[in-house]
Amino acid sequence: MSGRSPLRGPASTTPTPRERGGAVADVAAPLARWLDRHVGAQGPWRSAPLAGGNSNETHLLRDGDGRRYVLRRPPRAAVSSSAHGVAREFRLLTALHGTAVPVPRPIALCEDPAVAGAPFLVMEHVGDALSVTDTVPPGWAAHPGALTAAADDLVDALAALHRVDPAAVGLTGFGRPDGFLRRQPGRWYAQWEQTACRPLPAMGPLARWLTDRLPDASPTGLLHGDFHLDNCLFAAAAPRLRAVIDWELATVGDPLLDVGLLLAFWGDRPCATVAMPAVQGVSRLPGAPPREHLLDRYERATGRPVGDLAYYRALALYKLAAIVEGAYAQYRSGVLDTPYAAALEHDVPALLDEAMACAGLAVGRR
Repeated sequence: MSGRSPLRGPASTTPTPRERGGAVADVAAPLARWLDRHVGAQGPWRSAPLAGGNSNETHLLRDGDGRRYVLRRPPRAAVSSSAHGVAREFRLLTALHGTAVPVPRPIALCEDPAVAGAPFLVMEHVGDALSVTDTVPPGWAAHPGALTAAADDLVDALAALHRVDPAAVGLTGFGRPDGFLRRQPGRWYAQWEQTACRPLPAMGPLARWLTDRLPDASPTGLLHGDFHLDNCLFAAAAPRLRAVIDWELATVGDPLLDVGLLLAFWGDRPCATVAMPAVQGVSRLPGAPPREHLLDRYERATGRPVGDLAYYRALALYKLAAIVEGAYAQYRSGVLDTPYAAALEHDVPALLDEAMACAGLAVGRR
């Protein structure tokens, strides 16, 4: 798609403030009319891109009274249509809202691409909240043991998700749990092949190891699909989890894959050069609890032993490498030009090195 974003109307001649991700601008008329009808508020509507959101685009909306909302829509250069289904994400948020899993309240869904150039959802804006990466928020300084408290909230939210009965919250048919784990090595290898723009020699050995080492199937349940500290919103003034966000990869399958990703990025890493060092970077600061603390808390909260953690860590990193290599291919072709995409030149091989290390395979064959 080219031209002005459908989220934006005519350019304003008045200097505008900046949100975290970019300049505030008027919302285009078709979208503004839709918001007036479906959100329960009136314009004039203003929008600004929010920082983060390397999968679906995320925008902050303000209505005429200054109240805030969040709009999510697929990116203009989607790597995989299945990874950007906002209707599916809206269904999940609707199912989880009101459960023990903290999620933003879903407000409205539009599946008509004529309104804003693509389907989109609108949900509540979680105020006074932030995403934590490699820096402890200043407001947490007054709270001894802040990083342990944050880790405990993080694990408790994940355990709450994995205790949800999908059928009981209206998510029958949401995924294909039968044979889920068995399909994973081949699925992500095939996705990498579809977007491959360079040799990644570790993909083959990892696919074989993951297939040969397949653990016994664990009880199926809901999984987030990209669960880590950065995809959660915490209160700015205290280490208290407010909401889990970015649900576009959620499905029903083996929940331990979530545990694998969370713990793969937590604490000490197995290679000297780590991939995506900002992700859960606070977990390597003084005062952060070790990986074993999170694992023990999860097992006690769910009554589910994790078992072969090395397998789930390796699978989570392998899956992530296969997905984000698609974004790097878009960077190489000129479709996508962001610092995040550029850094994937080194981050993807590093992810695979870490997966190889978790698997006990020789590292360095990039």
